[in-house]
Amino acid sequence: MIQSISLRVLSLGLGTLLLVGSACKTKQVVIEEETAAVLSGPELLQTVARKQFQANTFDATARISIDSEAMKGSATATIRMEKDKAIWMSVRKFGFEVARALITPDSIFVLNRIGNEYVAEPLSYVSETFDLPADLSILQQLLLGNPVYLTTANPKVLLMEDTYLLSAEQGGSSNTFRFALPDYQLQEMTYQQAKDARSLKVNLLNYQAAGSNRDFAYLREIQINSSTTGAARLELTFNRVEINQAVNLKFEIPPSY
Repeated sequence: MIQSISLRVLSLGLGTLLLVGSACKTKQVVIEEETAAVLSGPELLQTVARKQFQANTFDATARISIDSEAMKGSATATIRMEKDKAIWMSVRKFGFEVARALITPDSIFVLNRIGNEYVAEPLSYVSETFDLPADLSILQQLLLGNPVYLTTANPKVLLMEDTYLLSAEQGGSSNTFRFALPDYQLQEMTYQQAKDARSLKVNLLNYQAAGSNRDFAYLREIQINSSTTGAARLELTFNRVEINQAVNLKFEIPPSY
């Protein structure tokens, strides 16, 4: 049971990143200016880009809780990244490491310590098998809590008191973002892909200082609905975040595997 829950935690955690990553695998699009709001669509996008959370390295611990049609469970994860190089994750249950994963620009590696199993696949294999295009830079932006876009074509902007709403739709795919003023703090991201019957909603909460140019969202509430994976809720609660420090991305394969 421990093995099953922990590996599903790792799988769903990675799957969530890849699902959002697939939603955000964008094409080059032309942005049309929205004139009805205080800021136009392009102006809001540019402002948000300037105010993104910045980090060359990231080292954090978090509790991951999952409630899906298939299972319920929780585990503790250590998550590290080095910009443009890798994302590293270790999942622990009752103090013991049960799984470890490494994502590089072109590959994904998973180590199952309980089952003595090791899997190494190119990201292209993940994309082909699960129809989830993967991109390391997008996954890293998601970890940092920065917005990533399914489309920015024909953006619509609405200012409601102290909140900007930004939405865009193209080719059956849409996304909506909510930014709180005055710092353009990202509060919510919603993605929908009608063709694949996918939807994903991410709430970013409990912003605190983390030593960067802006605060970090220590709580992420994620709701997933997919025709292939069903419905799932995932809560990611960070309790330690360090940035721009040396990180250990060690991923060795024991001889017995």
